[in-house]
Amino acid sequence: MRRILMRDPIFIVCFVIVVGLLIMSFGNTVFRDGNVDQTLMLYSDEGRLIGIPPLEPSKDQWLGTDYAGYDLFQMFVEGFKWTVGICAIVALGRMTIGLLVGIPLAFRGTRLNHFFKTLLDGFLILPISLLALMMLASTMTFWDSTLVPPLLDRVKIELIVLVVLGLPAVTLYLITEIRQLLQQEFMIVAQTLGGGIWHRVKLHLFPHLVPTLVIVFMQQFVQTLMLLIHLSLFGIFFGGTVLLQEGVMPTIYEWSSMFGYYFRQFTAMTWMTNHLFLVPALGLAALIFIFNLLTSRLERAFRLRRQEPMVTEMNIAQSEAAAASLDNPFSLVNSSVSVKNEPDDIV
Repeated sequence: MRRILMRDPIFIVCFVIVVGLLIMSFGNTVFRDGNVDQTLMLYSDEGRLIGIPPLEPSKDQWLGTDYAGYDLFQMFVEGFKWTVGICAIVALGRMTIGLLVGIPLAFRGTRLNHFFKTLLDGFLILPISLLALMMLASTMTFWDSTLVPPLLDRVKIELIVLVVLGLPAVTLYLITEIRQLLQQEFMIVAQTLGGGIWHRVKLHLFPHLVPTLVIVFMQQFVQTLMLLIHLSLFGIFFGGTVLLQEGVMPTIYEWSSMFGYYFRQFTAMTWMTNHLFLVPALGLAALIFIFNLLTSRLERAFRLRRQEPMVTEMNIAQSEAAAASLDNPFSLVNSSVSVKNEPDDIV
């Protein structure tokens, strides 16, 4: 599969974009302590005032600045690691807990699985965004900026909520996939030969489950990003929302939080105000598009991998034996097809 992905230009371009932005984001944190340049007044070379925030895009500020004078490009570079890291941690947490719960249940009887499915089906019809809003509205909203808890405590609370809300769907999906694999012939043979549960999971089940886990991870990544966007539209930013006299503001440079923050300042009066909203909107749309492309290319790679003939030592030995048994040693032999007897009239 690695060879298929390395020859896929679309996958390589998307992967390089994501890794490059991550390197720039962590580099800004390491070498500049996560600082973002602020321009309160813009002067010409002659010392004449030529602009105040928000500034238009220029060679010095590629995406312009916001009302406070912060460089939008640097803000997005600094916040990229937050957005990707949050979505990756939530997706990985859902998958890990889903596997720990789903594997034991998949090996149980049909009656227990039917009861568990009936119990969790009720959670699937509830909108996750509204549940997250009700659970986080009072916890992550702060009326006094001096009483905001430490960032680590706020992040842990929100990560736990985001992981728990997606567990029912992920767990049910993994249970269904695992039970389908358990009905395959190779799993039935492994059980008949006396293989224990851990032996079957480690040597037979998990290798066939890896492609499904990779696709589920990518899907949960995008779903978590969409959930963060919905919360930001309601004024619940990741890491907490501080209520000020002039409005609400996020506490970290996270893409979905910046989208919700600038959406509240959206107006159709001037191009510059629209620009503050369109920059995070286009950035989030591009990020979702890139990860959807990565998911589709991974699915394609897994599909092509299943179609590739496996070249093993046994296949090579069978091919050599088949070639030696032919009347005409120059006849072509296909290693993936069983050897048939040659007609009598062939010399």
